[in-house]
Amino acid sequence: MQNKIYPETFHFQDEWKIDGISIKNLAEKYGTPLYVIDKKTLITQAQKYINSWKKYYKNKFKVLFAIKALPILEVIRIFYKEGLGFLVSTGGELFIARSAGVDSHKIYFHGNAKSIHELEYAIKENIGAIIIDNFDEYEKIKFLTDKHSTSIKVLIRLIPNIEVSTHKSIRTGQIDTKFGLPINQVYELIERIRKEKYIDFKGLHAHIGSQIFDISAYVKLAEVLSEIYNNLKSANTNIEEMSIGGGLGIAYTKDDNPPEIEDLAYQVSQKFEETIGHHFTLICEPGRSLVGRAGITIYKIESRKEIPGIRKYVSVDGGMSDNIRPSLYGAKYSALLITSNESTNTIYTIAGKHCESGDILIRDFEDKWPNYGDYLITFSTGAYNFSMFTWYNATVRPGVVLIENGKDRLIVKRDTYEDLLRGQI
Repeated sequence: MQNKIYPETFHFQDEWKIDGISIKNLAEKYGTPLYVIDKKTLITQAQKYINSWKKYYKNKFKVLFAIKALPILEVIRIFYKEGLGFLVSTGGELFIARSAGVDSHKIYFHGNAKSIHELEYAIKENIGAIIIDNFDEYEKIKFLTDKHSTSIKVLIRLIPNIEVSTHKSIRTGQIDTKFGLPINQVYELIERIRKEKYIDFKGLHAHIGSQIFDISAYVKLAEVLSEIYNNLKSANTNIEEMSIGGGLGIAYTKDDNPPEIEDLAYQVSQKFEETIGHHFTLICEPGRSLVGRAGITIYKIESRKEIPGIRKYVSVDGGMSDNIRPSLYGAKYSALLITSNESTNTIYTIAGKHCESGDILIRDFEDKWPNYGDYLITFSTGAYNFSMFTWYNATVRPGVVLIENGKDRLIVKRDTYEDLLRGQI
């Protein structure tokens, strides 16, 4: 469990610590709930992607961090220094990436409902490429590039018609999806773009889903992309870049057995070598698998109760505001009680503090029975917890602390009550 779920530097040494820093001391210094990010784990994951593609893919490649997973300036800066590019899905994410100092050419912009204002922002910033999702978006880009007499590079997102074994809310490659175009429409759109003065077609994009454990789905995607590549080549259309998207899964519980990043690079590179060779720049777009394991969340136990013969409840000072995924689509997490003096385990449900019966973080959790004021950690919370935060019940957003070389540093301040009124009149 430890190797798959804990951050690299998380260990027990008289007490639970992360990179030598006491979890209890972090909670008392910064308050709870508290997001904690281990920098060493971030860098390790980034290097795994870069080194794996470098080892197996014989041409240029780009690793783009999907910043929707953790849109924090300091995290983006860390990955930028490691050589990663960035994938954004809104104008807001583009603004965050640029605010972090990212060169605009390192940014790709996807999404199924980009507004004309977002597209104009991306074109004015001269980003690396816009990933076109549909014909309406193409018309918006055509209007804007003609208006400003400015060129922009584009990829086209296609529907590969690949079903993956993951939750239906995070599947994106099946034929009935809001993302991308059927393959026959991709060909039609390419023909239109080839006639444009300011739209520069560069290649193809696909994404099959998230939290994927079966690499064979990516191999199948490589086959689909290879077939389209050959068809376009025979029609004298050059493909410079192709993206296999992101979505590689991580471990949330001891039963999860996600694939290795190197296995993804090896199998996909091998398939392309068999079909069309490595004659294009390959792009992958990890989010969760870069940041998920690096993050933990620290909570304080606020109350306990037992309904005889039914269930024991332990309630913490956070919940669906700082981690909506269990309530939204049943995501499972692992946890650890770190300060209880009890000697025997019991089974209870960890509940959040919000006014919803569905605000449950973990059902039927087994550990020591806690005392009020004890601290509890949930693991693998680096991805989507911070970015999906909600102000429900006027709950303030937790702070974020980065752990680096045995030191802790606040990188996002905890919200205040005054922040709850920001923008209100």
